[in-house]
Amino acid sequence: MRRGAWHQCGDRSQKLVIEQLQHNAGVGVIISPRDLAYEKAVAYSQEYRQLGADVLIDLQFCYPEFTNPKLDTYATSQYRTSISQLHQISDADLLAFMCELRTEVSQLATSAIIAPAVTYESGRPDIVQLNAKLFSAAREVAYELNLPIYATAILGQSVTSSQQTTDTCLSDVTSLDADGWYFGFEFSHQERIPSVQESVLRCCVAGLRLVTTGKPVLHAYAGPMSLLSFAFGATAVGIGHWQNLWQFTPGRWEAPEVQGGGGAAPPRYFSSQLWGTIIFPDELTQIPQPLREQILASNSPFSPANLTIPWPRWTANKHLVYCLCSQAAQMAQITPAQTNAAGAISILQDAVNLHQSISNHLTLADNTAAYQSNWINALNPHFSPLFSLR
Repeated sequence: MRRGAWHQCGDRSQKLVIEQLQHNAGVGVIISPRDLAYEKAVAYSQEYRQLGADVLIDLQFCYPEFTNPKLDTYATSQYRTSISQLHQISDADLLAFMCELRTEVSQLATSAIIAPAVTYESGRPDIVQLNAKLFSAAREVAYELNLPIYATAILGQSVTSSQQTTDTCLSDVTSLDADGWYFGFEFSHQERIPSVQESVLRCCVAGLRLVTTGKPVLHAYAGPMSLLSFAFGATAVGIGHWQNLWQFTPGRWEAPEVQGGGGAAPPRYFSSQLWGTIIFPDELTQIPQPLREQILASNSPFSPANLTIPWPRWTANKHLVYCLCSQAAQMAQITPAQTNAAGAISILQDAVNLHQSISNHLTLADNTAAYQSNWINALNPHFSPLFSLR
C-alpha cells in the first residue's frame, strides 16, 4: 500500500482526479462503482496508472441491497442482494462471483483487492460470518493474481457508539488473514466534520487497533480528518471533494441526494491555517487584512487570484483536495505516528488561535471552528489513552 493520499472517488470525481494527479497530488485512486460505469472505470483506470497512480476499486457491498444503473454495469453487482440471501449463496454462485471479481480487478489492473464486505453492526454475528465468507472468496482471487488482499472494516454506528462494541467488532475483523485494512468509521452525530471528542478518539483508537496488527491501514472517507489519520499510524487516507466523502455515511446508499447544498451555494476556501473553510469572498472581506493574509496562505494551483474575481465553487473543491493531499504527502514522509500526532496538534493549535482572532470580527458559518480543540484533546496523551495503547 503506497503511503499518502488516495483520491476517494464520488460523483463527478474522475476528471478532477486527473487534474490532481497532473499536479502530483495523490498516490492512488479508489474507484467508486456507485458513481462510474464499468466501461468508463476501465478507461479511467488506465489514465490514472499512466499518471503514476495505483488503483483500487471498492465494490461497495456495504449496503448490498442498494443498486443503481452504474453499479449494474459491474458483473459482480448481480450478487448484490439482501444479507440473508447472501448467506444462502451456493458454492457454484460463489465460484461465479470469484470469476467475475477476477475479471474486474484484472481489467482495472488494481494494485490490490479490497474484499467486499457488509457494514459491521453490533450484535450481528450473521454479518461477521458473511464478511468472512466474502473475504475468503476475495482472498482466493488475490492469491491467484498475486495481489495483496485488504479486508474491509467499515464500522457502522451501532458498533462505533461505544468502545466496548468497537473492540468486540475489531476482534472479529482482525481475525481475518488480511494483508491490510480498508477502514471506515460511521460517527453517531451527523456533522459536516466530526467534532465530538469521544467519537473522534474512538475512531483514532479503532484505527490504531488495526495499525498494531503490523499491516497497513487505508483510512477511507477521511477527508479533513486525514490530519489525524497519520497520527494514529495510518498508511494512506481517502480524500474526496464532496462533504459526503469526508466520513463514512449511509446517506450515500439511500435516496439520491443533491450535492453540495445546491447550485447557489457559495464557494468555500479551505485554509490549512484554519484547518477548515471560510466563505469566499463574503466572510473574508469582513476580516482585517493581516488576518486575511494568514488565512489565504494555503496556495494551490487552484487558489483564487484575488477577492474581486469570481472563484467557481468547483475550483474551490479542487483547491481543498489539493491542500489535503499536500498535507497528507508531508505526513506520509514521517513514519513515527507520535511525530505526526505532535505535528497535527501544532497545526490545530495554530488554527484555534487564528479562529479566536477571527471571532473578534465575525462568527464563521458552517460551524467551522467547532472541532479543532476537540481533536487536540483526542490526540493529546494527557487527555486520552491513545498513545498508551502502543
